[in-house]
Amino acid sequence: MRKWDLTIVLVILSFFQFFVANAQSEKFNYIFQEAERQKFARNYDEAFDLFDYCLKLNPKSGAVMYELANLYGSLHNDSTAIKYLEKASELYPDNYWYKDNLVMLYFRNRKQDEALVVVEDMAQRFPDKTDVLMMLLDLYEKKRDFPNMVKVLDKVEVKEGKSEQLSMEKFRIFLQMNDEKRAFAEMTELAQEYPNDLRYQVVIGDLYMDEGKEKEALKQYLDVEQKDSMNVTLLLSLSNYYQQKGPEELYQKYLTKLATHPSLDEATRTRMLTGLVYENLGKENSDSTMLLTIFDEVLQLPQETTSILELKVRYMVTKQMPAEDVKPYLDKILEMDPENDMARQQLLSYAIDNNDSQGVIDVCRPAVEYKADDPIYYYYLGVGLMQMKKPQEAVDAFREGLQRVENGGENKKTLITNMYSLLGDIYHELGQDEKAYQAYDSCLIYKPDDATVLNNYAYYLSLNKKRLAKAEEMSRKAIEIEPESATYLDTYAWVLFQMKRYIEAKVYMDKVVELIDPEELATDSDIREHIEQINKKAK
Repeated sequence: MRKWDLTIVLVILSFFQFFVANAQSEKFNYIFQEAERQKFARNYDEAFDLFDYCLKLNPKSGAVMYELANLYGSLHNDSTAIKYLEKASELYPDNYWYKDNLVMLYFRNRKQDEALVVVEDMAQRFPDKTDVLMMLLDLYEKKRDFPNMVKVLDKVEVKEGKSEQLSMEKFRIFLQMNDEKRAFAEMTELAQEYPNDLRYQVVIGDLYMDEGKEKEALKQYLDVEQKDSMNVTLLLSLSNYYQQKGPEELYQKYLTKLATHPSLDEATRTRMLTGLVYENLGKENSDSTMLLTIFDEVLQLPQETTSILELKVRYMVTKQMPAEDVKPYLDKILEMDPENDMARQQLLSYAIDNNDSQGVIDVCRPAVEYKADDPIYYYYLGVGLMQMKKPQEAVDAFREGLQRVENGGENKKTLITNMYSLLGDIYHELGQDEKAYQAYDSCLIYKPDDATVLNNYAYYLSLNKKRLAKAEEMSRKAIEIEPESATYLDTYAWVLFQMKRYIEAKVYMDKVVELIDPEELATDSDIREHIEQINKKAK
């Protein structure tokens, strides 16, 4: 073939290849765009098929691999998504987004070692991207690779300049590395860079303390105190210093200054005092004087809530301090918050412990006036009024309490039965026996085996000579529950007596004589009369 003929053939062949490649490229672009359209339309099956076809047209298309990885990732098929992104990143190592998405998938699947390899490569390829350095820093921290963390921070510092945040982070790392020397140097630089921020100078003192250089630490603290005697960080460090080294008076002085510092909000102050309370309670035979003094100083400040008062009360109660010392703080809490249950219930507990009926009334009546949801106040108000010989007021208290506990749907069966039982006793005392019987019946609905109610109900029926069969059944049940009770046996004997079953009555009354204490028998005229009458009829 002549030379010019060969040239023509090569030109034609080249043109043909270009035409085919161009046609192939247009076909690829058309199908890729259609795949994208189907993806946005959420026609995922069609999108998968079209992207797969694109990959056949161009097996090295990173864009297709990236799209397929995203689709598989959205279907939680991370293993396949990772394979596509690994291949795309291998073919196109300088593509940031392929690697970034691959790292995210590694993170999601807890493949931190694999992620670290990729991020280290990204840090080399994309040195201007701070977010890559931050990812790298995070991964090194998870591996506790402190030297590499410092190297990363050095790179960030070169890129962005020295900053307080970066220096503090390096300081923290040096401490974790137990490299006090570099930590000290970093903090010294910070203190020089920001001379008006005394926190750094205080931290230098703390570093001296950690190294056992107490004299240097104290000198550093006192130098700071000359500049700002109310610096919170300083007060904390000084209180820690004197807690360790003494004297206790200085520990208390700085702790009090800290606790009463005007910059502290009440929540922070409460947290601090809570920590002191736990610390004090955790020590055997700990002295309360200092902590109570600090509480008193804090309580001189305006109080937005009762939280600190409540904390002091709980501490005093836990330390079993005298009720008379605690009561003024409980009264102050109720003055600020009349519906405070903690304070009212503690006062109620003190009154009950001291058998102070008027005190019980004084605590419970305000709660009842506030329509307290807890029916326990109505119950103890009724009990107090009973003991103060005010039966009708007691009835009213019990009635309202029962309405609250029953209508409220609370499962307080014991409280209900006690109130109905006491109502029955009061109604009997008032001569309203039918109301008494109704109250006892209501009580037995909730607690059919209440021996006291069964006994009292039976006894009052026997006194009135009414429904003696029912009285006998209830009294017998009571002595089945408590067979050694002289009181219950006496009731049963008396019910049998009223039913003219004298011989049986004497059998049970003889048991009473065996069980009852002679001194009690000498003072109980009712039982002596029962013995006399039963013995007379049983002859």
